[in-house]
Amino acid sequence: MIVLLSSKGKYDVPAPLEREIIQAGEYLFQLLEEGKDEEFKEKLAELHSSVIAKGIPVEALRHTDLVVPPVGSDPGFLRRALGIDKAKKGIC
Repeated sequence: MIVLLSSKGKYDVPAPLEREIIQAGEYLFQLLEEGKDEEFKEKLAELHSSVIAKGIPVEALRHTDLVVPPVGSDPGFLRRALGIDKAKKGIC
């Protein structure tokens, strides 16, 4: 799986790490939904560190399977971009 760490490049991650990354992404989304911004920031930084430590950097032109937002991402912006705020309010 090729993972794009926004602002850090692309990494080829080994198969055993794929499930871990997907679970981390699901948990990050849950944290956004719950408004747990500080924990979100911590877990996002941990995900970046894990991909960098266990993945192999690849050239930028490789197909990307998964995009991870930058470590400094604003959780409020991500909620708006992903439509989480609207979903909570019942707005379509």
